[in-house]
Parts: sequence; C-alpha cells; structure tokens
Amino acid sequence: MGRPLALQSLAGRPTHRAPVALFTWGFDYIFKLAGLAPWQLAFGGHETWHRAHMAIVDCHHPDIVFYDGAGSGPLDATLLRETREAWYARDNNTGAEHELLKDSLAARELATGRKICDPVGGVIRAIADVERLITPGGVHGQAYLDGLARLIRDVGERALVMPHDSPAYIVACYALGFEPAMQMMLEAPEVFAAACARCDAGARRRMRQLAEAGAEAVFIADSWASCDIISPALFERFALPYQRSIVEAAREAGLRVALWNPGDIRPILRHEAALPVDAFAWEQPRKGIDVPVRMVREVFGPDRCLWGNVDSELLLWRNDPDEIRAAVAEQFRQSGPGAPFALFQGSPIPSNVEPAAVETMIRAARAASEWLQSTDQSLQCNEG
Repeated sequence: MGRPLALQSLAGRPTHRAPVALFTWGFDYIFKLAGLAPWQLAFGGHETWHRAHMAIVDCHHPDIVFYDGAGSGPLDATLLRETREAWYARDNNTGAEHELLKDSLAARELATGRKICDPVGGVIRAIADVERLITPGGVHGQAYLDGLARLIRDVGERALVMPHDSPAYIVACYALGFEPAMQMMLEAPEVFAAACARCDAGARRRMRQLAEAGAEAVFIADSWASCDIISPALFERFALPYQRSIVEAAREAGLRVALWNPGDIRPILRHEAALPVDAFAWEQPRKGIDVPVRMVREVFGPDRCLWGNVDSELLLWRNDPDEIRAAVAEQFRQSGPGAPFALFQGSPIPSNVEPAAVETMIRAARAASEWLQSTDQSLQCNEG
C-alpha cells in the first residue's frame, strides 16, 4: 500500500520499493484523467474536484498524491461561450465570470481583469503601505479542509495525500510582483522584510489545520529563491528564514515535510540540507543548469529522502518509452542502493503530456526499485 510506503520513505528508512509521487498543480493535467474540460475543473464544485483527485489515484496508482483544493462551493460551473482562443465560464458559487485561455490555461476574472497570482493593488514604498495593502497570511477555509479530510478518507491506504503550502518569501514576492520584489530587497530591505513577516502570519495555524484534517505530510513549494534569481546572500537573508519558519511550523504540527526549490540551488544546497525537512525536491535541468541526483545526495547524505527531478516537460512530452526508462533508471543509480528515494518530477506535469508517458515513468520507477533492492542485497551479502 502506498501510504505506509511513502511515510516509511519520508522517515528515512529503507523501503522494498521506492514510492512514486506525481507532481500535479491545480487543475492542470488532472482534468484529463477525470474526463473533464479544463474550465469544468478550474471553476468546478466540490464533487468535481474530488472526482479529479480520485481519478489520478485510480488511473496511475501513485504512492503520493497532491491535494489542490475543493473548489469554491458545491455548484459546478457554467460555460458561457467558447472561442478559438478561450473558454468563458461562470463560477456559480461566487457568481464571477472568467476567461480561461486555451494555450496557457491562464485564468482571469472578466470584471476586474485580475489573475490569481497578480500583485496586490496599490504602491508599496513603506512599512505602512505593507500594513495597509497586504493581508496577513490567512488560514484554510472549512471547505478546503473538508475536501482534504474526504480525500484522505476515500484514498485510504492506497496513497499518502499531501496538501501544499509556500514560505512567506515567495508569498510576499507574488504580493509585490516579481520586479518590485527584486528591487525592494536591494533598495528597501526593511520594507520587504515587513512584507515577508506579514505573509508569515498564520503559517502555524495552517499547519495545525492540515494535521487536524488528517494530513500526515505537507509539500512546501518555494520559488524565485534560487541563485539564478537572487544571490546566495539575499537567499540567506530573506528566503531561508521563512523556509525554516514554515518547516518548523509543520514539524510542530506533527507533519512530515517535503521541500521543493526550483532553479540553481547549487550554491545553497548545504543551507537546504541543514533544514529539518524529511525530503527535498528540485527542478529538472533548465537554463543551462543541471543539478543531478548524485550532487544532491552527496550533500544530504544517505539517510535523507530525495525526490528526484525527472523532466516532466520535455522528456514526458516526447513520450519515448526507452528514453523515459533510461532517465528514471539513471536517477535511481545516482541516488544509490538503500538510500531513501522517491520518483518525482522536477516541475508539475503539464497538460500536453499523455497519460501513457506517465505510466511508462511509473513502471520504470518500480522496475528500478527492484534493481536497487537486488543490488543492495548483493552488496550486503558481499560485505558479509
């Protein structure tokens, strides 16, 4: 069963095979498994979201499945019209009408033109502006928690259900906007620090809520916290403290923690390894930066769980079974026999990936697990 296997791996203990975690984000990809149009899930109700989450369990049988919410209410969406470029749909729980672009699956509210990740409105130049415009970090609503508890109950022992959260650093960057946030760290660091502290409020309560809903582990996703974006010094000053803060909050709530940091993490790997995380994940090779499993294993040591960085974008999109099997096997070889490891992807699975490619990756991971297990046993016999 996947749940005990995943928890055993997160605890740093050897497993008879490596668990498989499928990195999904929001409604992307999973709408296909549920037989839905993107707009139906993007603005769908509780039952539709639960159906989509269960579809990934039933179709791919992963050991770890992500939870992305339960929609904004019980009602499903209505399609208002469709063009070559977009769907236009009404969220019948909020009454808001949205445009969902077909090429990027980016959504915006028609009345305001805003997207989910848009910065807060208004100019922020001082701490007073932070206090006026940035809402303190909130807590989870009951619908979200009820959906999480239901998914945990219905999945049962088949898989470990993992909700996700983010450190205050990246939440503050989104609240400010990318370019203003980068400038503020250099030109008004005290204001940026105030924004981070504002966004950090509520983290401990959110972690307790997840545990009370039945979660046993949480996925902490950072971004813009790597050295292709900021310097190691800025990482240590602004990003690292809030990675530590949210990880400690999760541990206090009794949750296992997997941390994901994309980008160039080579200069900061030792800082990441010093955090009390149970598992660490990172991005596939991009922008001329390759962080192989072997490199991360050398820093984290043989007893900490790593979640690999299989290329979910190009490798799975090409859907070459031999290429996928070779890439997965190489990750397991680099991790090493006996070291806790999970099959994972460097970024979320996009919607242009065929489920057949995901299945090939999963089968390759389980075959590689058997190879590692036999290799480890052979090594033990030789040592004996």
